[in-house]
Amino acid sequence: MSNRFLSALVGAAVLTATLAGGGPAAASATTCADAPDAPVIKGAVFNDPVGGDAAAIVRRLCGLIHQTPAGARIQVAHFVMSGQAGTDFAGELIKAHQRGVEVRVILDGDSRGATVASQLATALGTDLSAGSWLHVCTGPPSGGTAACIGSKGQHNKFYLFSRTGGASNVVVQSSANLTDLNSSTYWNNAVVLPGDKQLYRAYDSYFQDLAAERKNPDYYRITTTPSGRVWFFPRAGTDVTTDTVAENLARVRCTPGTKIRVGMSEWDTYRIAIPQKLRALAAQGCSVKIVYGIMDDEVKQVLLAEPRIELRTLGTGDALPGRIHSKYLLVEDAHTHVVLTGSHNYIETSLRRNDETLLRLTDPDLYRQYVANFERLRAVAPLASAP
Repeated sequence: MSNRFLSALVGAAVLTATLAGGGPAAASATTCADAPDAPVIKGAVFNDPVGGDAAAIVRRLCGLIHQTPAGARIQVAHFVMSGQAGTDFAGELIKAHQRGVEVRVILDGDSRGATVASQLATALGTDLSAGSWLHVCTGPPSGGTAACIGSKGQHNKFYLFSRTGGASNVVVQSSANLTDLNSSTYWNNAVVLPGDKQLYRAYDSYFQDLAAERKNPDYYRITTTPSGRVWFFPRAGTDVTTDTVAENLARVRCTPGTKIRVGMSEWDTYRIAIPQKLRALAAQGCSVKIVYGIMDDEVKQVLLAEPRIELRTLGTGDALPGRIHSKYLLVEDAHTHVVLTGSHNYIETSLRRNDETLLRLTDPDLYRQYVANFERLRAVAPLASAP
């Protein structure tokens, strides 16, 4: 990251903060410092702003940082770190660096994260040949964001720990940004996956390509591991035949008891094939239930045209019950239990232009954790009305 680029980001961040003023209350400033050292085992973590822990994900991440020993490595690829939540998290990374952990961070060039980027650059440096460093994607900028590989944004939210809490090769895939809204009124998910060396290496390879800014509009990579399958984006194409989510839905067969649950932050008309496929599956007898955050009217019309689809919404972070920011699809039949999660929204940029990750898991215990979270969403989300 050039000093000129960082200086521009910091200046923009000061202006943004001045104009924006205060927002919803953030998680406690001690969320990271007091995070418990929980056992590092496979499992999902969910932010629950209504009757639960709105900062559960950042708390778990900071606990993992605390348990990372000197000589180990932490790698973070993230979209935005800002506000008190981002500052506190960055502070824990800096403490890890100071005790001998290699800490490497890649951030989108979004100006909202410039203050935290400056904090990390000062402490870690920006020399990619060193043990610790910060790299901010240089883009070129597009709509306020800047990708490392794609042409829009570096929208990833994943964390790699070579060793932590006695576990090795730990991957954490999240939907949450490290911002105050994401730790107060946003519903998010993360999954902790220790011990899968193939998965860790796949993420690590992607991380290295992000850091090197290996520009490629068709970067698309797929790796199958003991934990499941992971896709890295962007993916080139012009139609449904190159839409990874639509491809996954095409494999679903509506047998008795087949259930599809979708907790998805953003939907747009470019990927209309996804709601069309969900509508067709509902017509074939699949149970289809959806909680969404932001949705184009045409998408909503497609889904509401099928009365057997239950459509609910959590669309505002200004007040509770909050906004869904998770990005997951759950499919269940007599033989399989699939979780499809990651940073990937159902919009054009997530597929074609962003640096993104999509992860497919088939562990029944993980699946049950996600179903329980989805039922929490349903319990607080009102039914959607016609546009």
